[in-house]
Amino acid sequence: MNYMMFKYFDVDFVIILLAFVFAFYGDIGAGIFALSQGLLMDIFSAGLLGLFTSIYLIIFMGIRFGSRFFNLGTIKGLIIIVSLAVIFKKTLFVTFLHIFSLEITFSFSFYTAAVSSAICSGMISPFLFYFLRNFDLFLIKPQSEPE
Repeated sequence: MNYMMFKYFDVDFVIILLAFVFAFYGDIGAGIFALSQGLLMDIFSAGLLGLFTSIYLIIFMGIRFGSRFFNLGTIKGLIIIVSLAVIFKKTLFVTFLHIFSLEITFSFSFYTAAVSSAICSGMISPFLFYFLRNFDLFLIKPQSEPE
């Protein structure tokens, strides 16, 4: 076990991708992405069935609700929404585990790791948005006819 790193620290790319899909493809695309990502996580994890599906759908609704107050098109709004979504996801995950197994407790290290993870995810999100918006390798472009 590494005692130098936080136990729960990670940069949450799924939340950033969910916000990207919501911003550029709308409610339906983001809802389908959240549902499919949650189902995939539930299928390939050994945890409670339906845990990640419900978490990602709740996070999708949180992003949808948060986009009413903060604009996802601005850098400040994007950082705030992604950071709040990451903190909300980590809190939901630990809360659900505590409700169903009663072996998880909140600690200072959890809050420190959740806040630092949210800040890092929020700071990375504008760069990832820019990269995904300008990276059109996978998009099919119509070919123009030769003159």
